[in-house]
Amino acid sequence: MNITINQITPRRENNEITSMVIHFTARTADGSINLNGSIPVNNFTELINLEGLETEVKQELVDRIMSGNLVDAE
Repeated sequence: MNITINQITPRRENNEITSMVIHFTARTADGSINLNGSIPVNNFTELINLEGLETEVKQELVDRIMSGNLVDAE
């Protein structure tokens, strides 16, 4: 089964991320079964480096502001 993660939405309590909701699409190799949905994941700290991700987003924003390129080039 091929699974594609479409969106990751953090759930917060008291400004702390407590879990992630993973929205996905799944399909068997022969295409006979297609699924989509979402699953809450509580044990995500080993899988996702949120501090590193936030740092990368901040740096990308700074780079775009400094270059004047605020339009996504992709």
